[in-house]
Amino acid sequence: MIHCQNCTVRNDANRLFCWKCGTKLLIATRWAPPDRAAGAMSFMDEHVLERISTTETALTTLEKRIDALAETVERVAAHNFIDHTMIETLTESLETAGLNLSSLDSAWRRKIDSRLAENEEADRLSRRMERIVGAYRGAHREQFTLWMERAYELMASERPAESLDSLEAAFAQDPSNHELGMLLAEVFFHAKDYAAAGKCLTRVLDARPEDFEATLLMGVLEKIRGRHAKAQALLERAVGLRDDSYSAHAALGALFMEADNRARAGFHLNRALELKPSAPTHFMLGALYYQDGRQRRAVKHLEEATELDPEFSEAFYHLGLACQELNWSRRARECFKRAQGLNPRETRYRATRRARSGQPRSGGRVSPDPLSGMVRDELCLTTRWDLKRSE
Repeated sequence: MIHCQNCTVRNDANRLFCWKCGTKLLIATRWAPPDRAAGAMSFMDEHVLERISTTETALTTLEKRIDALAETVERVAAHNFIDHTMIETLTESLETAGLNLSSLDSAWRRKIDSRLAENEEADRLSRRMERIVGAYRGAHREQFTLWMERAYELMASERPAESLDSLEAAFAQDPSNHELGMLLAEVFFHAKDYAAAGKCLTRVLDARPEDFEATLLMGVLEKIRGRHAKAQALLERAVGLRDDSYSAHAALGALFMEADNRARAGFHLNRALELKPSAPTHFMLGALYYQDGRQRRAVKHLEEATELDPEFSEAFYHLGLACQELNWSRRARECFKRAQGLNPRETRYRATRRARSGQPRSGGRVSPDPLSGMVRDELCLTTRWDLKRSE
């Protein structure tokens, strides 16, 4: 016999639909004993019917949601088609008017990537603020939360310098909040107030000597301040704490380049590239090969740097120098012109004379901004503020 899961009426075993309500029959039960009353159901039958009813309800809900999702997808696709058609029409009209829009598609894609990165970083900063507030153990949580909310608003709107008052007040109220200390150090670091950033990092390291993030950032800060011995000790400790940190290896390689220790610089820069290719690392390694007279290898790495960062003016300049050494005059002039276009204020980029034999080649010192950018990217410290806008 088959019990209908809808009305519980018994049906013959060979029926597909209930004779009473027409529901499709799903479960066939064993024949009822002769002494069981007609229409009576066992406990197991009732349990199975209950589970079937729950499953049917879930499937019905899922089906409705899938239908709604399909409608949403169709609606979005229709809107995208309309928007794309409008953009194509606008592009054709502008080209007909004589405007060159060959780079429009690439610029549009870069803009999309930039917006996605901004949204991701804003979410990351928001989660960090929540962790800082969650770690607060004082008696004035409401005031502390207001300071952090104010700081978040200013930092999210790319006004980090204005958030210092709120962050300092919050840190004074909760000096044991190490993540807040790291955030405050990063804001000072961005504002080039290295003394204040060092004080915050020192407090963090005093409480947590094995903190990798604070150690790495302190090492980069000491390198920028010209304290090479302290910077080397800190960066070597950072590499010891995390050998898989590409920014720690890159910063240590840059430090050894400035100390003219090319063997150790090459080791750490190559290690950084193994972990993650980046424009600053390729540039420093290319500059290292340029200093050693291995121009073809220098050109290879400098080209990689310009491909990863098309606005890296110093990489274009050094690529031009390497091309000069190889007597690739036309290519060298193009690189110098590109470097000058990216940074017109740099007078070195106007030089196109071929370097004389035996003349000391310029070093590959990378500016602090690319290195600190690598550190921020790896450690996910804060949003990557627009340096030009803040200056």
